[in-house]
Amino acid sequence: MTKADDPKPHLRLAVENSQTELDRKWAKGEIEWPLRDLASNIIRVVRGAGKSYEIVGQCVAVIKAFQQYRETIGCLPDSWEIDRILSIQPAGADGEQYGERWEREHARETIVRGALQIAASRLAGQNTQEQRGRSEMMSGVNDVQSIREEARRRTAEAERAQRRAAADATGRKKAEPRKRRKIKGDPEINL
Repeated sequence: MTKADDPKPHLRLAVENSQTELDRKWAKGEIEWPLRDLASNIIRVVRGAGKSYEIVGQCVAVIKAFQQYRETIGCLPDSWEIDRILSIQPAGADGEQYGERWEREHARETIVRGALQIAASRLAGQNTQEQRGRSEMMSGVNDVQSIREEARRRTAEAERAQRRAAADATGRKKAEPRKRRKIKGDPEINL
C-alpha cells in the first residue's frame, strides 16, 4: 500500500497569528516582568521591606521595555493590557464556584485591596480615599470573622448530631436534667 492509497486524512496545522500579533505578544512579554518587578518593589519599600536602591534601575528597565514595545508595534500598549499585567487577582479566580472557600478568598482579597488603598492614599495625602480603604479592609475582616463563626457553628451542630446519633444507636436514654437542690441559708444559691 502506498501513501497515495492511504485512506487516513492528513492533519495540517494552520497558524492564524499574524506576525504583528506575534510581535505584540513578544513585546508585551518584554514589558511584563520589568513592570511587575518595579511595582512589587515599590509596594515592599512602602511597607518597609523593599530594595529602594533598585528602583532607579527598575524604572530604566521599564522605560526601555516600553520604548521597545513602541518601536516594535508602533504605539504604546493599551491601558487594559497594563492593568492586566499589574492585576493581583489570584490565578483561576474567574472560574471558581461560589462556596465557603470562594467567600473566604474573596474576603481576603477585599482586605488586600483595602490595605493597598490605604497605602496609596497615604502616599498621595488623600484622607478621604484612605478612609474608604480602611472601610473596605474592615469589611473584609468582618467577612472573614463571619465565615469562621458560621463554620464553627456548623461544626458544633454536626458534632451534636453525631453524639445524638451515637447515643441513639447504643440505646441509651438522654440524660435528664439534674434537679436543683437548695442550699440552706441562702435562697439565691441553687445547684
